[in-house]
Amino acid sequence: MRKQSKDSGNSYVEPKILVIGSTNIDMIMSLPKLPSVGETVTDGKFLQTFGGKGANQAIAAARAGGRVSFMTCVGDDDGGRAVMTYLAKDGLDLSLSLIAPDQPTGAALVMFDSHGENYLAVAPGSNYSLRPHHIEAIAARFAEFSMLVLQFEIPADTLRAAFEAASAHGVPVLYNHAPARASEIPVAGKIALVVNELEASALIARTVSSREDAFAAARELRKRGFEFVIVTLGSGGSCVETAGEQFHVPAIPSEAVDTTAAGDTYCGALAVALVGGRSMREAVKFATAAAAICVRRTGAQPSIPLLAEFESLIEA
Repeated sequence: MRKQSKDSGNSYVEPKILVIGSTNIDMIMSLPKLPSVGETVTDGKFLQTFGGKGANQAIAAARAGGRVSFMTCVGDDDGGRAVMTYLAKDGLDLSLSLIAPDQPTGAALVMFDSHGENYLAVAPGSNYSLRPHHIEAIAARFAEFSMLVLQFEIPADTLRAAFEAASAHGVPVLYNHAPARASEIPVAGKIALVVNELEASALIARTVSSREDAFAAARELRKRGFEFVIVTLGSGGSCVETAGEQFHVPAIPSEAVDTTAAGDTYCGALAVALVGGRSMREAVKFATAAAAICVRRTGAQPSIPLLAEFESLIEA
């Protein structure tokens, strides 16, 4: 799943990835246990950092060795300016990003326990100011990219505009249907789908909890027109369904501290591996290794590893 990357002189051009998606200010609390409804749990530890599925996936791709452009929308506030400065430090091209003068930068509340399980709540803010006309205005530039990476923390009609622009220019799409929503996905062009068990459950309207469930869900979802489907099961590994094969890649054992950005790290690393020419099986192993390091640390973007940190975990 890779678009050929050549310039007008027919010489090789380094593949570039375009990520379009959300940016948030994350407020994180580590707790001895997650609270029940109406319960107060004390003795927590607090951290403020940056997140958002779009920003996480863009950073993950850049740290995995990719050349990445990121299109997002932040507020005209201190948080928005701070996060853009932070993103630039990872070498992201932010020239397509926008500022919403009348909306605050998106925010997320994250609580996780000693087992790495978490609760997340998001206030979209400026992320919902990224609209279809912004995509249409830069659609001609899609031809520059070897892959588009998308998630579902921006409006559905904006996603649809991005799918259409990618299809018009023959750009393959890696789509992470996250957070989970019971929603049809407008399939057009070369679109690959990555979902965890909750997201897969939302799409097929039944529970996915085992490897057998995951493969059945992947088969069903691929029939909707996706080039390939990956259903991730956390410590249960990845179930992959393509036109020619079905296989499972086990997770790499890790002591989970915070799983918040694990899926985003997986998607960003997977995109880099695919545009870099790795086989599907090799690409999934690459993404699995990146996610294994991510869960060992706290905070979304601080937990995302550099290639040098996880390449030794990749099976030959």
